[in-house]
Amino acid sequence: MDIFAPTYYKKFKCSAENCKNNCCIGWEIDIDEDSLSFYKDKPEIIKHISFEGEPHFILGENERCPLLNKNNLCKIINNYGENHLCQICADHPRFRNYYNSRTEIGLGLCCEEAAKLIIDNEFSLIKIDANDNTAFYDSDEELFFAHRNQLFVMDIYEILELVPDIKISQLGIFLSSLERLDSKWDELLECLINSGNNLKEIEIIDYIKAKNLLNYFIYRHIYNTDIKFCIVCALIILAINNDIYDVARMFSSEIEYSDENIEKLYNYIKK
Repeated sequence: MDIFAPTYYKKFKCSAENCKNNCCIGWEIDIDEDSLSFYKDKPEIIKHISFEGEPHFILGENERCPLLNKNNLCKIINNYGENHLCQICADHPRFRNYYNSRTEIGLGLCCEEAAKLIIDNEFSLIKIDANDNTAFYDSDEELFFAHRNQLFVMDIYEILELVPDIKISQLGIFLSSLERLDSKWDELLECLINSGNNLKEIEIIDYIKAKNLLNYFIYRHIYNTDIKFCIVCALIILAINNDIYDVARMFSSEIEYSDENIEKLYNYIKK
């Protein structure tokens, strides 16, 4: 089965200690069975693992991963190499969408380095690898990919004609009712809550960045949602008058990485 990814995918590199929003802080880190079997005879690691429910690292002060050193570098990588990271850490910020005929991989906006690549690079797909899984021809998938390819190249103003009739302030109030990770998200949502405009009235300042952002949401979510959901996600970020990369990162962390929040936002838009 072929594996596809955006052309910028292999350019990604973790900024490690230079990251301003470390993914090892504030996130629950579950541990897969293969990694756990390696950690079991490492007392300096196993003492930081809880076996209540899914095995996971016990976060320390300020919700830091206990294996994060004072320079914000991972002790597991330093002492044993990247190949011994647990799966969730090794994958982050990557995501995978599985189809009958192919697998698609991408980078998630929740990482500041990935957000820069996503927003600054024109979207196109390339085959990057293949695996041993059997591919099955699926005519419905072929139609879906063809339709999605049209959306990737469509002028953003044509797509924006599909924007649902939603007041930005009401959308901000709704988003503020969802579960959150970071109180700073509330501050950004004030930009939406205090707006007197409709989503349809958002001014696109940077056409290229807006289109790249929209294509990211189409690529990642349209199979399980719809085009209106993807448009609204992009417009929420564009409507917040702040650093687009940081807003995108926070939106992703707060919405995309919560299945419950995605479902609630999707249902809200469908109403």
